[in-house]
Amino acid sequence: MSDPRAQLDALREAIVAASPAQAAQWLMLVDALDKDMATLAAQRDRLRQDVEDAEHARDAANLARMKVMGQLNTLQKTLAAAVPEVPSGKDAQSDAQRRVEWLLKNGGTDPAAAEAAKAAEMDAPMPGRAVLEAVIAGERKFTKAQLEFSIAEAMVLTGWQMTPLELTQKGEPWLAELILQNQADLA
Repeated sequence: MSDPRAQLDALREAIVAASPAQAAQWLMLVDALDKDMATLAAQRDRLRQDVEDAEHARDAANLARMKVMGQLNTLQKTLAAAVPEVPSGKDAQSDAQRRVEWLLKNGGTDPAAAEAAKAAEMDAPMPGRAVLEAVIAGERKFTKAQLEFSIAEAMVLTGWQMTPLELTQKGEPWLAELILQNQADLA
């Protein structure tokens, strides 16, 4: 597609050359069209930026939703591991409440349950503080799900200035440090 402004310039030249009597009137119309096109181009650019901003806001909201769902899932799995005496039912919220009640009544001092709860936390798809600190210290790596989540969170935290590949190349300890710093800022 050729540049519309070049076409308008060619039209101007043709108008001036073809009919000098009406050239001024036609050139005013062409100038008005040129101005309208510039206005439309600026509006289009603003709309593109608005769409990009909306996509970033959507991605940030999705990440926040994933965080909450991940925290809830981790908490439910941790409670299930800590209180295996309470069987799972159809309603995870009711199960969690029954497990908390059991812990309150029985004191929850079983070391095996505490270890199972810690293991559930370390394998959760959304890395918690313990996982982040272990990755920073070089004691472990992210699981695949934790790495995917961490890259998504890092994209939001860096304002989408880096691609997933660039973030991955920074290394897992760098990602963990970025996320841990953000968690500390929110506390």
